[in-house]
Amino acid sequence: MTDTSAGNPPAYNQTGVNYHDVPKRPVSGAIIDAHTHTQKPKLTAEFLRAADAYGITRIFTMAPLEDVDALRAAFPGRFEFIAIPRWQDVGSREDFFRIWHQRIDAFYEKGSRLIKFHMAPGSQKRFGATLDSPEVQDVIRHAYQLGYHFMSHVGDPKAWFGPEAKYKTADGHKSFPEQFAMLERMLEKYPDRVHLGAHMGGSLEDIDALARRLDRYPNYIVDSSATKWMVRAVAEQPRAPLRDFFIAYADRILFGSDLVVNEKFNYEHYLSRYWVHQKLWETDFSGLSPIEDPDAPAGQPRLIGLKLPPDVLERMYRLNALRWLGVKVLGQPME
Repeated sequence: MTDTSAGNPPAYNQTGVNYHDVPKRPVSGAIIDAHTHTQKPKLTAEFLRAADAYGITRIFTMAPLEDVDALRAAFPGRFEFIAIPRWQDVGSREDFFRIWHQRIDAFYEKGSRLIKFHMAPGSQKRFGATLDSPEVQDVIRHAYQLGYHFMSHVGDPKAWFGPEAKYKTADGHKSFPEQFAMLERMLEKYPDRVHLGAHMGGSLEDIDALARRLDRYPNYIVDSSATKWMVRAVAEQPRAPLRDFFIAYADRILFGSDLVVNEKFNYEHYLSRYWVHQKLWETDFSGLSPIEDPDAPAGQPRLIGLKLPPDVLERMYRLNALRWLGVKVLGQPME
């Protein structure tokens, strides 16, 4: 079940977990994954095998526009599609934004009502743009006029910021706290739309700031995606206040995995992410994480479960997605 032919355990299973033995859950019912990246049906089928094994039914995905029809035909009723730009091979900066406009219209015609803005530091540097840039503001305005709701990735792991880290202010990057000012300006400007903050809004390492943001903006919600990041952020903080935060904001947190479908990943890789999320949110597990994480202190990732109450898990896994993404975003109940 795990590939040890090279003599070393694979990155997705460093501790020999049997991911096929799905742990019994404290809550029943379907689970909605609010954050994935899929593509061609042939590759996506392997990911869906893992989703099936862990009770994941409806899935929101950032699939390329070119794959939407094929995915919908191959897996009817399984996916909702989040509008994204064409990240590769778009030529000049002018071409990128012109094509992004066209793709917004095309995604909308295919039923998409949620659009993703990836404005992490690396993206800002690559495209020379932030959420405040006129070209991006023009895209946001166009999406708003069509009727879209918003999703954003503005932060990255706090460990990536600093004078010796990936994002140095000396290289022109904002500091970790500064990343969120542009997000709050967007939230101020479009308060009537749902706004989903990917990866716990990029702020799980600063729950006080995240709590203030959730309190101030009633249509701001977050998802729990990015497995290694979530595991690391939970393990590096005191457990009790973090658990209290999830309970206090139980109506504003959606489950998401951030699983990426790619030909380099196998069934075991996909299973590993869902297994770890289950241990993280449902149990009081305390030990080594089976997933390799070079960003973990001393290279040894710890997995510390929060053991959230069943009523919190029910909201996180299903009810919040039905309410926020179904009724409010899609405009219809979502089974």
